[in-house]
Amino acid sequence: MKNTRIKIRRVHQLLDDVNDGRFAIPKLQREFVWDGKKAAKLVDSILSGLPIGVPMIWDTPSSQRLNLREKYHVLPAFNKRNKRVWFIIDGQQRVSVLHHAQRGDELPNSRRKFVDFKRIVIALGKAEDGKLVQYRRPQPGEYVSICDVLDPHWHKRLSALGKSKLRKIRRFRESLRKYPMRFMFVDGTIDEVKQCFLRVNTLGMKVTTADKIIADAETLDIRDFTHEVRAQIVDPGFMNIPEMPILFALVATQKGRSETTEARGRALQSQVRKLEEEANRSRPKLRKLGKDWTRLAACFGKAVNYLEQQFSVLSRDYLGYDYIISMLALFYFWNGRGPSEHQKREIRKWFWATCFGQRYAGSEFLRCVPEDTKFFKKLARSSRETFHYKPLKDQNHVVNTQYASRTGIGCAVYCLLISRGPVSLMEDGLNEIPHTRYTAAANRKDRHHIFPRAIMRDLETPSRYNSIVNVCLLTTEENKKIGNKQPRNYLTSIKSNTTYFKRKMDHHLIPWDEESGIWLKNLKRGFTQFIKQRAGMICEAAEREAQIQLFRRD
Repeated sequence: MKNTRIKIRRVHQLLDDVNDGRFAIPKLQREFVWDGKKAAKLVDSILSGLPIGVPMIWDTPSSQRLNLREKYHVLPAFNKRNKRVWFIIDGQQRVSVLHHAQRGDELPNSRRKFVDFKRIVIALGKAEDGKLVQYRRPQPGEYVSICDVLDPHWHKRLSALGKSKLRKIRRFRESLRKYPMRFMFVDGTIDEVKQCFLRVNTLGMKVTTADKIIADAETLDIRDFTHEVRAQIVDPGFMNIPEMPILFALVATQKGRSETTEARGRALQSQVRKLEEEANRSRPKLRKLGKDWTRLAACFGKAVNYLEQQFSVLSRDYLGYDYIISMLALFYFWNGRGPSEHQKREIRKWFWATCFGQRYAGSEFLRCVPEDTKFFKKLARSSRETFHYKPLKDQNHVVNTQYASRTGIGCAVYCLLISRGPVSLMEDGLNEIPHTRYTAAANRKDRHHIFPRAIMRDLETPSRYNSIVNVCLLTTEENKKIGNKQPRNYLTSIKSNTTYFKRKMDHHLIPWDEESGIWLKNLKRGFTQFIKQRAGMICEAAEREAQIQLFRRD
């Protein structure tokens, strides 16, 4: 690129430039991705006088406005009265943080988590961990919000703090406003800028293959399409679906491309590049792509609803593979109506086989995704297509799955337990626990170790007692009440003092008959026996649910 030059803009000048609409976000750029702590760290570095990098600006005539991202602004919209456009190629996160820290507003990042910029505060007393700026609630006289410090009427707003603290705030304000930021201004063509974006970001924030595909496909506006997909998903637990499964579905909708041999990586990138070339040659093709993808976006919302209603997938945390959503979205796209009873049965077989068979993990992904794409295209258009499956895993694979891991098997077991309706063990009666308790799989306090970890640490390895087979879904309160008691003790008490004991145990798939290992005095022997028995119960329940053989019998 030619005519590279460095310009210094102090923070107060930068903020004026932003408010005047001088900056613009190009289509190839990513969304705002930082969280509150990272934003606070940037401001802390500035007040500490540390370097914060050199943002890169593509300085170009206003005729290049076609490359503007028209939606999802994180900065004020470009003012069309400006004769030059300053496209931010690198440094969008830094510029955005300073702008919103001045405003003190809230902004959702790419993971749909809101960053409250009022919570970027300066410590007026002794700084915790040596950090002058932190992300926390403001506290009168102790932690002052940056937006108040940068406010033109800061002195009046903070007058109650007293002269000593006001002098300190004045020093912070001047240091922040006068901090010199170096910007690299470059000239060049859009193709040169794309390459520059990829190379610069490869050295900084990780650039994914999806980022490269989106940056390369300028005409297709794929970034906007991924936003459309996420906008169609009402449940916030699924809004963070990554871009690559969306891109795969986007390509698969086009005639002759649903049988692509690869659902990610360079092969997918090549397919998107070909669509970009076709769209550049033909406006009707571009319009058709827009219509198809708008319809596909709605299908993603339907796919998520189907997973929740049919398989108790409460959030993405309970879904081992994001491509499951893509496959169901493609089914709705090709089907146009919704599944018949026969199609529901085949989808049920496919879902449980894919999860328990871990068909989208490792090398199986490369084989199964193209196969499933063909299967769903036929199933969507036929009432006779059937799903065929040869079991890949046995009962031991379930035993070896850790309760805290997000794998196909682990997620499938949790969905299976949720679908059976977890009930309270200690309350009298058959009282179902609300599913809202389990919306976030990360809340492990609601996961109860049937043989508590504390009493098993000296008898078994962590991988054994942390097996998902040793876990059931209770409430945090019941988990605490049971504590470290042996199962034979707390289950005997529950059996004696409450009703519906057998039905409760069946809801949780816990073996309760006289042969069950939970009643043995010898903990180690009882645990070994219990793990084998419960793994068998889980596998049998899964196969009844799927109406297909899921596990090898060798």
